[in-house]
Amino acid sequence: MGKSGKTSSATVEPGMDSTRKSRPRLDVPKKPTDKAIELVGYGALLLLFGLPAIFYFSLPETIPIHFGIDGVPDGYGPRGMIWLLPGIAFLLYAGIMWLANYPHVFNYPVRLTTDNIFRQYRYAQRSLRIISALVVVMFAFLIYMSIQVTFGQLDAIPMWPVIIMLAAIFASVGVYMYKALKDG
Repeated sequence: MGKSGKTSSATVEPGMDSTRKSRPRLDVPKKPTDKAIELVGYGALLLLFGLPAIFYFSLPETIPIHFGIDGVPDGYGPRGMIWLLPGIAFLLYAGIMWLANYPHVFNYPVRLTTDNIFRQYRYAQRSLRIISALVVVMFAFLIYMSIQVTFGQLDAIPMWPVIIMLAAIFASVGVYMYKALKDG
């Protein structure tokens, strides 16, 4: 349902079959909150690629590429490995954001009806946007901290921010489930 309240490529029928193949493709316009979440993700991606680009030629030939649970480096590799984390983050972000465009193929914790389908699609899309933004923010933090450790500014990556970001990712899934089930 777009701004006009109409579906884009299929109609929602009362008592509709909620299997993925029969679900309508609805136009779910982004709200300002959705756009802001995406902006955070894009900003983190910019940092994720910008930091290695700025510091690349200042990095030593060998850099820490793996850190133990305590944040202390325990694996080293060539400085070109600094691009691995941004590459992985970009692929994750792009994949999740692409998937967010197809809410009709998702699994839902409730039966989709004419009354709830639009809101369920919106909840699922927003949840994916939040998760993808949090993932790239966490990766940007890890790149920044890795660079700090490489230059000797820190002895280890502080793990408490990583734990908080991981908790936020899981909390966003919990919030989605709560909203989806409450509205089901």
